[in-house]
Amino acid sequence: MQKIYIRNLGPINKVELDINKFNLLIGEQATGKSTIAKSIYFFRLIKTNVIDYLCQICDGANYPNAGMEKSMCIKTLRSQFKKIFVRLFGNSWNLKSDMHLKYFFTDEIWVEVKLKSGHKQYLSVSFSHQLNNNINELEKQVREIYSNSESTITSIAFANAERMRNHEEITRSVNEIFEDDLETYYIPAGRSLLTTMANSKSAIVAAGKDMDLVTEQFMLIIDNIRNNFKQGIALAHKQYPDGSRRYDISKIVEELQEILHGDYRFENGKEFLEIDDKTYNNGRIEINFASSGQQEILWLINYLYILILRKEKAFVIIEEPEAHIYPSMQKKVMELISLFANINDSKVLITTHSPYILNSVNNLYYAGVLCNENLSNKVEKIISKNKIIECGNLSAYKIQRENGQNAEVSDLFEDNKREIKSYLIDEISSEFNKVYTELYSLELDSLGE
Repeated sequence: MQKIYIRNLGPINKVELDINKFNLLIGEQATGKSTIAKSIYFFRLIKTNVIDYLCQICDGANYPNAGMEKSMCIKTLRSQFKKIFVRLFGNSWNLKSDMHLKYFFTDEIWVEVKLKSGHKQYLSVSFSHQLNNNINELEKQVREIYSNSESTITSIAFANAERMRNHEEITRSVNEIFEDDLETYYIPAGRSLLTTMANSKSAIVAAGKDMDLVTEQFMLIIDNIRNNFKQGIALAHKQYPDGSRRYDISKIVEELQEILHGDYRFENGKEFLEIDDKTYNNGRIEINFASSGQQEILWLINYLYILILRKEKAFVIIEEPEAHIYPSMQKKVMELISLFANINDSKVLITTHSPYILNSVNNLYYAGVLCNENLSNKVEKIISKNKIIECGNLSAYKIQRENGQNAEVSDLFEDNKREIKSYLIDEISSEFNKVYTELYSLELDSLGE
């Protein structure tokens, strides 16, 4: 199981987390949930950057260094990762001097980030000995592939086919080194603003130089997949013909449209929702006039659906899936997230403020526990097997921070690991009930005087 260690970054003093198939972080705002999520995102981008760099060598982009005996990959990657870190967390001289991050893909394959002091403290990115050697060896092999390919190219079609084959082989080799074959994506909070911005190229360009990395990458995702919805959500699957799907497309489409309260379309550069109410603008609402809840949830569910259709295995970080939507819809969104992870053999990390999300996750996991106890047939009459979180596949943590102190992270599971601590689910309701009881007692006392 992968692990992350975080020391003295933002509000986080000390955190050690196992990375499971399903990962949940709940807590108030400014407790460090996003710090943890972005730290995981940073380390997981490393694999993607290794693949990109080696594919560029294979294509000749980095070939001027091909004759050098010493590998350039590690040096180049360190430089790239420092820039990525700054785009996620800010300049190194604004960070705590004893900051220390470490991510274990395996016991022997890890990456570490620290600060070193000098005229200004600067980032130091280190790779485990095995990872360093494996990347260097793979780089040599890729440079040899490029050298040999120059004399064998006979046509553009042949060259393109070889290029694709080499890229696939590089990706497979890097995935084997990291023992991880998941691409990483981040779906940030504040999606209602991003949804309306995505409809305006001028807004994107104007904000581009000041846009953080997570937002920039998410905007690119939206821009890349909108064309798949020219005929709406119901027909998006036709962009990905597949005769071997293990799920009911029509059922998923029905659930997506229920969550969205309409069907999304992208036509002639315009985005809108089709709704049942034909008295309202002939049943069409431009996306910037849709409700904040519809805007917030649109590209979360659309993107997960495209990943399902593409059969892409991914590690998806999702911030605040509950934003601006009713509790019953929060339940449906959580079920969709679980459906995606199960169908695609993928992983998710969710940050939330919502006890309803916590409760939904608990129900899905408890169903998995009961399935593990030979009750599958009965459980599946209540919850679809594709939505169940299997026993042992969930890590859930609460993050607390009081009076400006460092954040503390606590495991949400009961000791027997069968379910999440119930009192944590009902914590906020208990506070409201306490106040109501005190007020009600006050009323009774006043009537008795």
